[in-house]
Amino acid sequence: MSAGGGTGTSALGSFLRGRRPAAWLLVTLGLLVLAMATLVGLQVTQQSRQLVDGVDTTEDLVLANVRTLGQTQREVLRLQVLLATNATGAELRRQAAYVTQRTQESALDSHQATLGADDLVAVARTDARQWRTGLLPRVRTLAALAPAARNPDSVRALMADLDELEKSYFDLVSLGEIYRREQAAKANADNEELVESTQDLFMWLTGTFATAAVLLAAGGALMFRLHQQRSAAHERLSQLNEDLMWYARIVQATDSILFTIDTEGRFTWVNEAFERTMGYSYADVTGKRPPELLHGPATDLETVRALQERIHEGEQFRCELANYTADGQEIWMAVDVSPVLDEDGEVTGFCAIQSDISERHEAELLLKQARLDAEASARAKAAFLATMSHEIRTPLNAVLGLTDLLLLTPLNAEQKDYVETAQQSGQHLLALVNDILDISALEAGRMEYHDDPFSLWEVLDETTTMFLAQAERKGLDLRLDPDPGIPPLLRGDAVRVRQILVNVVGNALKFTEHGSVRISPRLTGAEQGRSQLEIVVEDTGIGVPKWRIPQLFRSFARGDVSSTRTYGGSGLGLAISRTLAEAMGGTIELDSELGHGTTVRITLDLAVVEEEQTAAVRSPDALPHHGGLRVLVAEDDLVNQKVVHRMLQRLGVSPTIVANGQEAVDAVAENAFDIILMDVQMPVMDGVRAVRLVRDLDPTPRPWVVALTANALSGDRERFMAAGMDDYVSKPMTIDSLAAALERASSQLPSSAAGPVGPDAG
Repeated sequence: MSAGGGTGTSALGSFLRGRRPAAWLLVTLGLLVLAMATLVGLQVTQQSRQLVDGVDTTEDLVLANVRTLGQTQREVLRLQVLLATNATGAELRRQAAYVTQRTQESALDSHQATLGADDLVAVARTDARQWRTGLLPRVRTLAALAPAARNPDSVRALMADLDELEKSYFDLVSLGEIYRREQAAKANADNEELVESTQDLFMWLTGTFATAAVLLAAGGALMFRLHQQRSAAHERLSQLNEDLMWYARIVQATDSILFTIDTEGRFTWVNEAFERTMGYSYADVTGKRPPELLHGPATDLETVRALQERIHEGEQFRCELANYTADGQEIWMAVDVSPVLDEDGEVTGFCAIQSDISERHEAELLLKQARLDAEASARAKAAFLATMSHEIRTPLNAVLGLTDLLLLTPLNAEQKDYVETAQQSGQHLLALVNDILDISALEAGRMEYHDDPFSLWEVLDETTTMFLAQAERKGLDLRLDPDPGIPPLLRGDAVRVRQILVNVVGNALKFTEHGSVRISPRLTGAEQGRSQLEIVVEDTGIGVPKWRIPQLFRSFARGDVSSTRTYGGSGLGLAISRTLAEAMGGTIELDSELGHGTTVRITLDLAVVEEEQTAAVRSPDALPHHGGLRVLVAEDDLVNQKVVHRMLQRLGVSPTIVANGQEAVDAVAENAFDIILMDVQMPVMDGVRAVRLVRDLDPTPRPWVVALTANALSGDRERFMAAGMDDYVSKPMTIDSLAAALERASSQLPSSAAGPVGPDAG
């Protein structure tokens, strides 16, 4: 076995030794194949790097092309559009500034990489010089003129030259694009040549060195992988070019301002709309913070601080902010700032979108000012109404008070007729004043309503009696057709019901010359203690056309303009009456025929008072006698002093009279009074101040203070009561209203101070 084994080993060694050159050749060829495969791999790697560099170069070319020559061409086109549409001088100058900036940027040496030739760069510089020296002065000359004053020939000539300039830049853009495509085509050709040469090399190596199949297989696998990388890079280059062009078109088309900032709040990029709107170029803002360029006097610092805090925390933020352009123009912007995150979710910067909301902001300011003006106008209107009410009611108080007193004296028939006529005229004037005050209160929504038991029969009887003398003078038949089904008492606002009836019946008598006026009340639809009260007022008067009926329920409207001169009135009665009726759950409807009369149907939703509540209501007594009361009257008007004095005398009272609030305070400090009738507007000291000082004196007994004032607007009563007064009587007052005030005061005073109360022997 040993001998045999040694013999075999010796034979193999002899075989190798006999073929040593061939073995070394095989090894050498294997090493050569390996070396060649290594060289091929290195070459492919180097060319792959060149391919990647070609991608980056193409990106730079596209970006340079978009931001220079294309923008210059577009700005020239915009200037042509402005000239063709007769834009203002400011618009032409601003656009000319954009063209100047773009032409200067297009002539920089850096565009050698874009255009690929010095002669094309020279063309760009020639175009820039042509614009600056030949076209810009002509644009400025036209901008200095009004659109109508511009010479059409000059405009056409300038537009023709601008068209040549635009074509030149268009050619430069096209040549730059051709140059970019040539570079891309060259890169693709190199790639294809590399692939073909590599494949030929490996095929030759495969045919020549079959013994190095393993090495060639490994090299083939390596080449396949590199080929995949080259193909992926080629696809990435094509997709990148398409994406860049798409994004560039989007950014160029939008009018919204776009910009990005880094985590330190510095500009890193702005779009064309930013440059166009704000007047700053990309180079002007790079590395600067927005507050350094965009903020001004109207920029809200609190909003800026909040925005900076959100940026510091990496959060989204929306706000409205005043920004300023490079030339100082204020623009209100809606700002939306969002963080930009990397693959790990870390904030790498922020993207901001701004939209011009200057018009909306101005509209909001105008609306706010209009609201303030309206409020000021309403306050002025209220002050005017209060003044006019006081100034009219003060003398009217004397007129109605004296006629009221005069009617209590012995008069012959002729004298009584004169006094009653004067009193009716005064009541008519008072009704006009009340109508004006009521329509103001209704418009402001301040009208007050009461819910108390009242007798509808008394209201109807008072209304009919009030107009009976007027009807007799005109020879009219004023009739009240009773409905026995109406209960003794209803619950509601008797004053407002009477006001509605006075307006409607007064209108019927006013516009009726012959015939009759009939008032027909009845209850309908009783349900759960409530009833619909329907009052129909029919007259045989002049009537109104049907098409004018809706206008009668508007403030200050009349059926005919001539009726104002013939019949008088304010045109407020029906408007107020319908509003009052609607507030009490009803309405007013009117039907009329011209020349044949009018029918007014009033409906009110009122509660029915039960029988046990009816027994608790008593009718008013005759004039009471208050001889035991100590009354102080504070009134500055001498005539009204006289009226109040005489009325109190009729009620059995001998008052003390002073002329202002200070005298009233002094009188209370020296004497004891049960009741103080306090005017509000007086010289030296007004009634409100006086009553507060009286309360501070804390006299014994505590006097009952009644506001006796011509201030009769809605809210005056509450204001005076809040100031320390106990009751309120508005001017013009009657002896009945004064007597009622004394009765209310007597019910609140100690029995020793109230004094005897009984009918006035008069």
